[in-house]
Amino acid sequence: MGIVFVLLFVFLSQSAWSSDACSTRAIVSSAEVSVSDGTRFVTDTFFHSEDGLAIRQTEDSASQTIVVEGPLSWVRAGDKAGLGQAFHKSFALGHQYHALLLHFDEIVNDPRHTEEITFEGDSHSASSGDLPYGGVVHRVEGRSSERPAGFVFEFREAEPIIVSLSDWRSYGDLQLPSMARIDDGERVFEYRYTQVRTEERSPFWFYDEIAAPEIDTVQVYRLHRKMLAAHCLGDAAMLADLSADDIVSANRGELTHSTDDDLRERFGELFERLDYLEYHDIAEPVIKVSEAGDLGWIAVNVRSVVTDKQSGNGFDDKWAWIMVVEKTDGAWRHVGNASNLAR
Repeated sequence: MGIVFVLLFVFLSQSAWSSDACSTRAIVSSAEVSVSDGTRFVTDTFFHSEDGLAIRQTEDSASQTIVVEGPLSWVRAGDKAGLGQAFHKSFALGHQYHALLLHFDEIVNDPRHTEEITFEGDSHSASSGDLPYGGVVHRVEGRSSERPAGFVFEFREAEPIIVSLSDWRSYGDLQLPSMARIDDGERVFEYRYTQVRTEERSPFWFYDEIAAPEIDTVQVYRLHRKMLAAHCLGDAAMLADLSADDIVSANRGELTHSTDDDLRERFGELFERLDYLEYHDIAEPVIKVSEAGDLGWIAVNVRSVVTDKQSGNGFDDKWAWIMVVEKTDGAWRHVGNASNLAR
C-alpha cells in the first residue's frame, strides 16, 4: 500500500540561506495518524533546521522518508533512494508543527503580524511569514498567547490547509500540543502524538538518525557539513578521518601538500587556541560530481564566529572556498581545497 501524502505544496520559491553547522537543536516527534478515508499510518519528524529536516511515514510494512539537506531534497522508499523534487522540501517542512511553534520567526522569511484572519469560523490575529520553499503560513493566536490555536497554510491555486492544535501537555519544560487536526479541503487527518522531544544533542544527531543515501551529491554535502561541525566540536581527529592521506591546498599564493597526520596536528593546535561557536553556510553550496562518480567538488560561502580562548577576543569572518573530494572505498573524502578570506 502506498504512503499517504497529507500536503502537496504547489508554489515554491528560493529561500534565504543561513545554516549553522554548530547547532545542537533537536526536535523529534512521532504520531499515530487516522484519515477521514479510513487510512491509518505512523509519522516521525526530525528537525535540526529549516534546511536539515525529515519526515518518515510508515503504513503497514512500507515506509517512505522525505529529507531536506541543504540545497538538496531526497526520498527513500524501502531500499531505494533518489533525489527529490522541489515540492518535497515544502512537504517535509510543512509537517514540522512543533518546530514552527517554537521557532516561527527563525524559520519563515519576512515575519509579520496579521491583525485579522478567519480560523474555524472565528476571527483571530496571527503571526505570519513566507515559507522558505514557497507559500505563506499563519500561526494563529489562541485564547492564551502561549497556546496558538493552529496554523493556516496558503499556496497559490490551492485551498488553504487548516491545522488545529489541541490537548496541550508538558514535554520537559515546554507545553506543546499532543493533538493536531489537518484539513486540506479533501480529507481530514487526526494526528495523535506519542512522542515529542526537544533537546540539545550533538551537531551530528541528524546524520545519526537519517542514514545517508547512495546519492553522491548528498554524501558530498554531508562531508562538507561534517567538516564544519568538527570545527564546532574542536575535533581534529575527525577532520583527519574525513580527509585523504594526501591533501593539496592552494592558499595565500602557495601550493602545499599535507598528510592527514599533518592536518590532525595543525588543527589540534588550532582548537587549543580557538573555540568555534558558529559555522554558517551563508549561500547555497554548489556541488558537482564527475560522471564516473569518483571525483567532485563543492563551492561554499561560509561565516565563522570564533573566540580566542586565552584573550577572549572574538572573530566574525566570511570565507569562500572550493573543496575537492574523492571517493575511495565507497566513502567521499577531502583531498584538496582553495580558499580565501573576505577582507
